Amino acid sequence: MQCLDNKYSTTRRVTREKPKVNKSQAEENSLLLLPDGVGRHGEGGLRTEGYFKTSSSDAPLITVITVVSNGASFLEETILSVIHQSYENVEYIVIDGGSIDDSVSIIQNHEHAIDYWVSESDGGMYEALVKGFSVATGEVVCYINAGDLFYPKAFEVVADNFSGNDIEWLTGLRSVCNENNIITRVETPFRYKAKLIERGVYGKWLPYLQQESTFWKRDLLKYVDFDVLSSLKLAGDYYLWCCFSKKTSVEVINSPLGIFKKHKGQLTESIEGYWSEVNEFVLNKNLLTIMDVCYEAFFWMLDASVRGKLVQNMWCFNSKQDKWICGADRRNL
Repeated sequence: MQCLDNKYSTTRRVTREKPKVNKSQAEENSLLLLPDGVGRHGEGGLRTEGYFKTSSSDAPLITVITVVSNGASFLEETILSVIHQSYENVEYIVIDGGSIDDSVSIIQNHEHAIDYWVSESDGGMYEALVKGFSVATGEVVCYINAGDLFYPKAFEVVADNFSGNDIEWLTGLRSVCNENNIITRVETPFRYKAKLIERGVYGKWLPYLQQESTFWKRDLLKYVDFDVLSSLKLAGDYYLWCCFSKKTSVEVINSPLGIFKKHKGQLTESIEGYWSEVNEFVLNKNLLTIMDVCYEAFFWMLDASVRGKLVQNMWCFNSKQDKWICGADRRNL
């Protein structure tokens, strides 16, 4: 491992003090290192060298998890978009599914700025994601797949909103890029109703909730059945949203955070299989659902500036007050 310095977002707040794993954390499967798995190819990162992270009142620890399987073509870009963030308290975990391409070599090239990584066989991306969740110690959590990207300073926005407001779950603008990292679409979301999330509406009847731009408090993971999540192959993201929506609402932040990269061979190409899996765990739709969808669709079709005046549900930055505000407080932006 290279000499530790503060060049990266993941190396600016390291400590030799090992995080405490108390009984409640252990019950939530919170570990520091994963037990040996089947066909393990390697393990490393800052934790294996005795360096750890912790949250503080001025800088909540943000845990980012990347799962990858033979994703060498795009993996390094994703890693760099995490470790080059300006925010100074980031925990980065990479779970590789026993790749046979150059993925592990790429991870090892950056392990001086990765908190923990492991390469071993798994049953799919969501089983790998559960492994990542089990070793996450951050106050705030998100995950990003190999190929997808974060905007510069995205974590600054996330930390500001979680620190200064009563928010447990947030999402930003929806952004898409092509294989050359050219931004091809940026859209402003309206709102996501919990009861419609639980009925499998978003992404099918109403616009989707972008996973790459979504962050949440780690405490919400205790409402997720990890056995169910591990068994899923395509729709684990929607399962997480269903679990979270039973406990809290997702807040929309008027800022670009994550970018979904469209490329050949990604799981989102199996759209029929995705919705078939979603239907296994969402509630049945009824007449009231259809009426509510029609009502929401009216607002989604309006220009973002128009609907923002009609329904002030989005968190925006107030330059005069120098803080993120929502609703009736959005005066004099």
